[in-house]
Amino acid sequence: MTASTAVGISRTDVEDFLYAEAELLDSFRLAEWLELFTDDATYWVPARYTDTDPQRHTSLIYDDRERMVERVWRLTEGPAHAQIPPSATRRLITNVRITERGDDHLTVRSNFAIFEVRKGEQRAFAGEYEHVLVPGGARWAIRSKKALLVNREAHIFNLTFMI
Repeated sequence: MTASTAVGISRTDVEDFLYAEAELLDSFRLAEWLELFTDDATYWVPARYTDTDPQRHTSLIYDDRERMVERVWRLTEGPAHAQIPPSATRRLITNVRITERGDDHLTVRSNFAIFEVRKGEQRAFAGEYEHVLVPGGARWAIRSKKALLVNREAHIFNLTFMI
């Protein structure tokens, strides 16, 4: 998806971008996935339905770019014992809609389902993504990604893979 004005981008272009992001995650190409994000990016998975501010509420995950790099390093090279062996995942992205077109950004909401298999056990996660996309050189980049899990207030064993 080449960067242009937010007005000129189509929903199909946005869908292709989100599908490509999901493919990078499912293929465990996490270094390439990190390249999709801006230097000031945030990655947030709220813990409660009422959480509106990650600075004031507990989060399942709230990472800035530096923390994202550290998380990817742990998963690919470091001591991520909870991911030995790594999970097999498959993401489904649906109901993509552009909810805001600013001069320099797009806000995109989409539904997701993630299926994870690890050590013979399968788990499923579902929810809604909110991506804020900005022009980033030759293509668009992710300024923020929020994953609103449907079961975020239920017991979640661990989230050792990228949502």
